[in-house]
Amino acid sequence: MRHNRITCIVALVCTLNLFKLEIVRAETIHYLDPTGYAGVRYISFKDGQTTILKEGDNLTVSEPVEVVTRTEGGWQHTPIEPKPFLKISIRKLDAIRKEPVLGAMILVQRRKVILNYPPISSVWHLPVGIAQLTSLLRGDGHEVVQCYGHILGLEYVLKEHGGADVDRALAIVRDPQSDINTLYDARMIFERVSSGIATQDKFEVARNNVSYVSSYYDGTIERALEAVKNREQHLWYDYFTKVELPLVRDFRPDLYGISIADERQFIQGLILASMVKDEFPNCLVVLGGNFWSRVTNAFHLPEFAKFFDYCDAIVYREGFQPLQRLAATLNPAHASGVVWRKGGEVVVNPATQSPTDFETLPTPDFDGGARQWSPDFVPSLYTMSNCPMSCGFCAIAAGSDTYLGKPRAMTPRQIAEHMANLGASRFEIFDETFPIPRQLALGKELKRIGLPATWNCYLNVTDHLAKPEICENLYEAGCRSVQLGLETLSPDTLMREHKQWNTPENYGRILANLKAAGIQTHVFLLVGIPGEPLHWGLKWTAFLEEYGNSILTIKSGRYRLTRHSPEEKYGTHSQLIEVVPDTKPLHLNRDFRYRLTSRKKVEAVRDILEQACRRHWAYGVTSTIPWWVNRGRYSWEELREMARSLPPEPDVRHLDDAIVRAKTIVREELKREVSFSNFDDVVNFTRTLL
Repeated sequence: MRHNRITCIVALVCTLNLFKLEIVRAETIHYLDPTGYAGVRYISFKDGQTTILKEGDNLTVSEPVEVVTRTEGGWQHTPIEPKPFLKISIRKLDAIRKEPVLGAMILVQRRKVILNYPPISSVWHLPVGIAQLTSLLRGDGHEVVQCYGHILGLEYVLKEHGGADVDRALAIVRDPQSDINTLYDARMIFERVSSGIATQDKFEVARNNVSYVSSYYDGTIERALEAVKNREQHLWYDYFTKVELPLVRDFRPDLYGISIADERQFIQGLILASMVKDEFPNCLVVLGGNFWSRVTNAFHLPEFAKFFDYCDAIVYREGFQPLQRLAATLNPAHASGVVWRKGGEVVVNPATQSPTDFETLPTPDFDGGARQWSPDFVPSLYTMSNCPMSCGFCAIAAGSDTYLGKPRAMTPRQIAEHMANLGASRFEIFDETFPIPRQLALGKELKRIGLPATWNCYLNVTDHLAKPEICENLYEAGCRSVQLGLETLSPDTLMREHKQWNTPENYGRILANLKAAGIQTHVFLLVGIPGEPLHWGLKWTAFLEEYGNSILTIKSGRYRLTRHSPEEKYGTHSQLIEVVPDTKPLHLNRDFRYRLTSRKKVEAVRDILEQACRRHWAYGVTSTIPWWVNRGRYSWEELREMARSLPPEPDVRHLDDAIVRAKTIVREELKREVSFSNFDDVVNFTRTLL
């Protein structure tokens, strides 16, 4: 009896030791709008970050916050103090957690893994996603090989058709001593060779972009499956056969992962998966990448199950925990955030419930067998899980396990340590936005460890940048170039798109301040945003003429209704656009029709704006030295001097048609009769609109 009593006591103590009791604070904030008023509520945290709530949303917070609600009477501010409660949780086993390799040896069988980033994507970047997963899996004790197929595959195809000329061009773009005229010659070689390749697909290496659209990619599942059946016709089939499959034969992986970031890689990724699966049926073939997080509605269609003839699982959110689990078990049934087939039915496993803490991520490993098209090694870092701003049209972060919620972020000290570990001096920060306080804090950490690193990043256009000293402090910290979402000059449109921090009247001053500080600027401009009169888009031509000296590169685009964006999710613009039936479930954007204007008029304004971009002083030089190669390598003055030695760029195709439609837009929206004979006439008129 005494022995049993002691045993029970020991068992009870051990059981209690497994649990952790603590007093925590939490409060769930709901947004219900019984008035039907189209208001907005957002939560403001102490660190300056905000999270927008839409009708029916809720968010649990563990720190004091302020809830800001737009009502008919104005903005209402309500402080929230989370209430305390008792939390019981299972303790983490520190003996295993602090020794990840030892834990892996005890709990996980060592696997052989290949991670591939297939053609086509930006050859000026190294893929931080699979680089991060590689280091994570190696930390678990697995043997991992990564392949930068987006570079290797493109170079293979170009060399097959361009031979020694392509070899020479590749050497030029990677040589730090190449001058602007030599770089222009290399650019022309890539454009000539790529445009001369006989293919049924749309393929071109031109300016600062590699564009590819498979003839089989039309957004339907049926055509994607046809691409696999006819894979021998594919542009990269020979590369897969002669380069990728021999690597698989030599390495014999247990798991083969393929990351598909967007539409350009989709068909190639699917074909590569089918080829690996055919030759190595016992290998677990896994697809992942941001593409899948945007097309989750397709998972429930009966024909989607046929994709699993060519792969075993698809990761549709962050890959950290799903890949770790798949590598450990080789069984999709046990992995969160995964889609797979059981029998003939598609099974969608729940998303990861406890998202990965970014502070715990190891330094990425960039060893994919290829160099980026750049004179030096410029690694990318992803330091924050998702954007905190929730712009209405954006779903870039849909793959995050905390999408539209408060992001998880590395501390500036951790970022600095990763930079030091990578041994580079220039970095690409891939976060959707890299807030000013984080940049300044990173600069202090770099100074503390004596690392003279600089970076390029995305940044919100807040009024803080209207203060010259803020821009100077950013430069001093290490910021050398920023990408800014100006989007529109209309304050009303910005409010509808939940970009209330943008102040168009300050755009010019902000750009001038950044340039004066030495920071180079890329700007994003949008036309055709629902509800915005099209003449607002024409105003950009005069704006670029007036403030273009403070802009280095420009990306003009047409509004897209992006899957899983707040606007697509909530039907925000249902009175302004008509969303057509969803017959293309594998397109990342939904098809729609404007109710108050026509797509042709929107495209005309976009063409006018594109022509303004081509007239911009830096268009030629940044077409030859892409933004992602420059990254602050050359000064504003050096780039302007190089620009003078380059020939003019061609006009936009169909420009005359766009000018005719611009005249119609002015007559219909502004009730003014104008005569436009050429593009200069349009620019002269738009000066009167600013």
